[in-house]
Amino acid sequence: MFQFAIVAMLLLLGGCGESSNDKGGAAGNYSRIEGIVTDRDGPITSGKVIIKDKNGAAITSVTLNGDSRYSADIPANTAYPVFLEIEGHDELLEAVVLDPMAVKQDITPMSSLVVRSARDLGGVTKENMARAAINAISQSKTASGKNTTAGFKGDPTKQYGGWH
Repeated sequence: MFQFAIVAMLLLLGGCGESSNDKGGAAGNYSRIEGIVTDRDGPITSGKVIIKDKNGAAITSVTLNGDSRYSADIPANTAYPVFLEIEGHDELLEAVVLDPMAVKQDITPMSSLVVRSARDLGGVTKENMARAAINAISQSKTASGKNTTAGFKGDPTKQYGGWH
């Protein structure tokens, strides 16, 4: 199982995911990113998802109104990676989207762990995100002390830490 997780991490380096570029409003092209926001207790249904470019400048935000799902349009000229943070919650929850081709990214304690770990490794790069994701898997243990990938839902080839 652990070897499968490592292989899945390596697949992520290729920026797997469906194309999310569509024609949008007056600005022209944009990418759409969507996902859910959860903490250790379950879905977060209120607050705001703030989306920032690689320089930390806020580029857009979406409000959670009774649902933990969010969807945001990212302008085509946005500098990647983009950082997603939930505002209005006790715990800092964040995630990173490395490539405009990614269409899904959940914001969870696991995605937050991966982002923090990548920063500790020297910065949010594809290589550091892959290493951080592998480290996060090794830190995810069941009550019996066995490694688990429970924080990584379903198909792990979409994006780091919020896996679908």
